[in-house]
Amino acid sequence: MPTSKSVLILGALALAGCDTGMVSRKAPESIRLSDGTVVGGTRGWCVDPATSRAGPGAAVVVLGSCAAITGKGGAPKPDVPGIVTVSLEREAGEVPAAAELAAFLATDAGRALLAADGRAESVTILETVIDGDRLFIRVRDESAAPGTAAETWRALFDLGGRFASVSLYAQAGSPIGRDQGLETLSDQVDTLAAANG
Repeated sequence: MPTSKSVLILGALALAGCDTGMVSRKAPESIRLSDGTVVGGTRGWCVDPATSRAGPGAAVVVLGSCAAITGKGGAPKPDVPGIVTVSLEREAGEVPAAAELAAFLATDAGRALLAADGRAESVTILETVIDGDRLFIRVRDESAAPGTAAETWRALFDLGGRFASVSLYAQAGSPIGRDQGLETLSDQVDTLAAANG
C-alpha cells in the first residue's frame, strides 16, 4: 500500500503557511477548488474560511455550523454538533482499495498516522466499515486536540482518482452516537461524490 498517500491525507490538517484565497468570507455552503473539485456539506454545514487551507499537495476544507460561522442564530445548523474536515489530494493517482487501507491503518504505522500526537499507542481502532470502495473508521484518540472528543469517525475513498478523507470531530463533552456519526459522515461523503459527478 502506498503509505505516502496515507501520510499526505491523514497528515493534511498539519498544513501551514498555505494560500487561503480558496474560500470567501461569507461562509459558503460549498466552494470550487482551483482544480474544479466542488467541496460542500449537507444542510447546516458551511465552509469555514478561517481554517480551510490549500497547499501544493493537498487541500483541507473545514466545515462547521452555518449559524456558528456566520454568527447568525437563524442560519441553518447541522443535526450534530462538531466539525467536518475534507482533505483532498490535489493530483490524480492510484488510490488504495478500502480493504488495503483498513489493513494498513490497523498497523502501528497506520495508527500513528491517525493519532494527533503521532504515537500509535494513543489510538484504538473501535470499528471499520467497508461500503463498496469507501472505508469508514471509528477511532479513539487519547491525544485528540483540546476541545474535541476522543472518538472520531473518518472516511477514506476515491474521488475522481484523488485520495479523499472526510472526518467528523465531536466537541468535548458532546459525543456523537455511533449510528448518528456514521450516518452524518456517510451523508457528507455522498454529498461530495454527487457534487463531483
